[in-house]
Amino acid sequence: MGRPHTIPTVCTILLAWSAHPGVPVVLAANRDELIARPSEAPGVLHADPLVLGGRDLVAGGTWLAVGADGRLCAVTNRHPAQGPPVAPDPSRRSRGDIPIDLLTVDAAEMPEHLAALGPGVYNPVNVLWIGHDRALVAHVDDSGPVRVMELAPGPHVLTTRDVDDTSNPKVAMLLEGMQRAMTPGDADATIAGLRVMLADHTTATGSEVDAACIHGEVYGTVSSSTVVAGNSGVVYEYAPGRPCVTPFSRVATEL
Repeated sequence: MGRPHTIPTVCTILLAWSAHPGVPVVLAANRDELIARPSEAPGVLHADPLVLGGRDLVAGGTWLAVGADGRLCAVTNRHPAQGPPVAPDPSRRSRGDIPIDLLTVDAAEMPEHLAALGPGVYNPVNVLWIGHDRALVAHVDDSGPVRVMELAPGPHVLTTRDVDDTSNPKVAMLLEGMQRAMTPGDADATIAGLRVMLADHTTATGSEVDAACIHGEVYGTVSSSTVVAGNSGVVYEYAPGRPCVTPFSRVATEL
């Protein structure tokens, strides 16, 4: 019997891409999952090149992989625009392997690597990949070829829908919040503002799953991560619980 093919997801990603001089990556993300699903705090996922991240103890993959050189890759579940999520096909490859795989291949060929993720290879998934000078998002599902797009400098939101899709109330709410949280020229102030957003229980629709910080009894926000990467190095921090009550601590990015 193979590994389970449910996905170890990070379901809310807030990214300020190339919006601060010398600090291209300012990212904050909540992992939303079954409360009882076990995982390990961030550690070494791959030694050479050094890749760090949490490890899901059910499927064995990760939701967010961070390279010691500042590159990163994250995956979110992907839901159809209408109707409930489709049950995963257990015969397909595990989506939790994607972040590690994409940080250990040639970055120059990343659009081709992303295009090769589907259709029919993985269950529906959104993939964020950030290199040293570009940020790409891939939407992978069975509707057709993988859609790969390059992100422009500025704020971006990725959840279970298309990136920056303001027709989705949660995405629209988070993008508005990011506009308020962005502090030009001050990446530290911006990440502080994004952490406040991660801990917010305001819901865009009245449903608790449309808040950034979800407090379900069975499903909800189980951890948070922030990454600030630029000329001064990488600061990767992790909260092993809901960010409204759990402090962040720094993850060592050197062996």
